[in-house]
Amino acid sequence: MFKKLDEEFDEMAADPARRRQGIARITLRRDVMCWCAVGMTLVALPFFFPNRSPAGGAAIGFAAAVQWMLLFKFESDLRLLRVVERLHKVGNDRAKS
Repeated sequence: MFKKLDEEFDEMAADPARRRQGIARITLRRDVMCWCAVGMTLVALPFFFPNRSPAGGAAIGFAAAVQWMLLFKFESDLRLLRVVERLHKVGNDRAKS
C-alpha cells in the first residue's frame, strides 16, 4: 500500500505541472487538517481534567493525536515539494546562464 503511494508521490514530484498542483492541493489539505486538529484538541481538553472526565475521553484524545500526526505529514510532504520546486528553478536558471 505505501509503496504505491510513494511511487505516486515520486511521479508527482518529478513532473513540474503535477508538482505545482500537488503543492496547492496539499496546502489546502494541511490548512483544513490544521483547523480540524485545533477543533478536536479544544473538544478533547475537558477530558484531560480528572474531576470533569466523562466517558470517551481516550477516543477523542486519540482522534486529536491522529489529526496532529496527519497535519505533520502534510507539512513534511509540502516542504519536500517546495524544496524540489526551488531546486528545479535553480537548475533551470543555471542552465540558461
